[in-house]
Amino acid sequence: MATRTLADARSRATAEPSAITARAVSKTFQGKGKVVHALSDVDLTVEAGQFVSLIGPSGCGKSTLLKMIAGLLAPSAGTVAIDGTTVTEPLPQIGIAFQKPTLLRWRSVLDNICLPLDLDGGRGADGEARAVELLAMMGLAGFEKHHPKELSGGMEQRVAIARSLIAQPSLLLMDEPFGALDEFTREDLNDELLRVWQHEPKTVVFVTHSISEAVFLSDRVVVMSARPGRIHADIEVDLPRPRERALRNTPEFYEAIRHARAVLDEARLGERGGQR
Repeated sequence: MATRTLADARSRATAEPSAITARAVSKTFQGKGKVVHALSDVDLTVEAGQFVSLIGPSGCGKSTLLKMIAGLLAPSAGTVAIDGTTVTEPLPQIGIAFQKPTLLRWRSVLDNICLPLDLDGGRGADGEARAVELLAMMGLAGFEKHHPKELSGGMEQRVAIARSLIAQPSLLLMDEPFGALDEFTREDLNDELLRVWQHEPKTVVFVTHSISEAVFLSDRVVVMSARPGRIHADIEVDLPRPRERALRNTPEFYEAIRHARAVLDEARLGERGGQR
């Protein structure tokens, strides 16, 4: 009989995609006699099952907002809620993937993926089977016993994404997970991510500096202004799903990128004008 863990129970209880609401959220950091206003009066709603990307100038608070949704930072003002529950700490239904895969070098690929389950009371046979399934979905079948030093950067990031999915989260938060990769590997992982998302529907909030990546992946692209970060625009991406690689060569895709870039430039120029 397969062993059932606390993580298994949580994953079954949170299988449906989650909804996010942020209301009047601000964040101020203080240190070394300096006050930094990272975010100001941010209102954001993400419906259950949506794929939403955050773009904006460096330092505009995209990652800060993501960390508050994750429960890793507390707002200085306002509230963040998931499925109507105010976030005050990390929640079990959230999976997180960062820019650096941060794999444990001494653990195998399988053991790295199962780490969240191990920390939550044991993986069990069900957990290992889930990890093997995720490896296959990420194109890494047969790499279970390999170690990080034997993997390329793109392969390491695939393992990190599989780790973020192991407990079947209802909400996946991704902070520039492909930012350090070459363009071809990045596009490959964009394709893989969409395939996984379509196979296992969940809500995704994705931080990126790439306009084309945001457009290709997302239902909505949320454009933020420079610090203190605010929501400048919320763009609905009217492109068909499922999205295949060939979409990147269509006039509709280029037009969507052009529009998003124009809105981002507007946000940046407007902010500069206000600082003069």
